[in-house]
Amino acid sequence: MTACRFLAWIVLAGLSVAASAGARTENRFGSIHIDGKKAGQVHYTIEYGDTGDVETLKTRASLSILGIKLFNFEQTLHEEWRRGEMQIFRSRTDDSGKIFEATLSRGSGVYRGSLNGSPLEMPNKAFPASVWHYGIVDRTLLFDLKNLKLLSVKVTRAAETLALPDGRKVATERFEFSGDWSATAWFNQKRELVKFKYLVDGHDVEVRLDP
Repeated sequence: MTACRFLAWIVLAGLSVAASAGARTENRFGSIHIDGKKAGQVHYTIEYGDTGDVETLKTRASLSILGIKLFNFEQTLHEEWRRGEMQIFRSRTDDSGKIFEATLSRGSGVYRGSLNGSPLEMPNKAFPASVWHYGIVDRTLLFDLKNLKLLSVKVTRAAETLALPDGRKVATERFEFSGDWSATAWFNQKRELVKFKYLVDGHDVEVRLDP
């Protein structure tokens, strides 16, 4: 498996966040683990406007082995939401030098937009494939944040007390996604993401958010 495949999934899996009132900027940090061993880190910067809506999302991630950086990934998103529905989506992704530029605007029943200049449409019931936004747990149609590919999923949930590496225990909801997108996400009682896990080519990839 290549470092590119690991990091592309890790970063794309968690970029959209639920808004709350007031202009501010948040920084979130997390560690990337492969087969139980720490192999990288991720840093998200989320900017909110005066209304509390997400204005920009930025992320950087790197994967290194024995101190050698193997891969860089950078993505910038702009999302505008109203009454729980995304109205505008713009993204620019640099995936190890390969550029993806995407736009979507909400219309009557569809999103209209483009990917690298080519026009496209998709159902406006599609939701960003992002575990930062708790609203994803009720959706069965997602779209990839990089290439806008549609993903049909099923979601199951269960209560679980999660043991953290520092010895603390936290009450969470565990959500299992299956179908075109297979993953597990844990949210705390504030509906904040705690951990995200995925299986890639037989390897366990896990993102753990810092407390």
